[in-house]
Amino acid sequence: MGSYSRNSREPSRALRLGLAAVLLSGPVAYAAEQPHAFVLTAFSNGVAGGTILAGDYQSAIKQLAGHVSEPLLEASTANTNRCVAYSMTKQWEAARLACDAAVREARDERANLPGWMEWARKRHDDYVAVAYANRAVMHWFAKDASAAQLDLAKAEALSPKADFVARNLEALRARNALAQVAAGPQS
Repeated sequence: MGSYSRNSREPSRALRLGLAAVLLSGPVAYAAEQPHAFVLTAFSNGVAGGTILAGDYQSAIKQLAGHVSEPLLEASTANTNRCVAYSMTKQWEAARLACDAAVREARDERANLPGWMEWARKRHDDYVAVAYANRAVMHWFAKDASAAQLDLAKAEALSPKADFVARNLEALRARNALAQVAAGPQS
């Protein structure tokens, strides 16, 4: 059994930008600078994190498929990375299951904090917000805008100042505005 430090579970900023680029299917440098790009957040130091960071999502899925998580913290991190890998490969049903598991496990982890660890709640709010924000992006690309809106609202309530939440809210608002323009004037 390997050791795992709670302090080491930090999302990778470079990964978020790289994933935004891939989701837009454009060149990495160009898309990463786009103001209305959705972003997925993975844990680069979690199972398959380096592989996801490298953009090799199929290999990440294989690494994650053979991984059995022991501690709850590792399980929520692994499912967060599964959510990202399946979303990036457009395997929507597998992505939905992984994203749901990531949200459930992150919420459970936060709920199971001992009372004397009240100081850790903010960090755990951020982990739950990552799971909700990732699931929101998956919902958007799987054509479920209302579920995306709901999950982003939950992420914002938990972590209102997080960059990944703000970027995804901005992307959702921009896409909703475009959809309204495309729909034309309402009579």
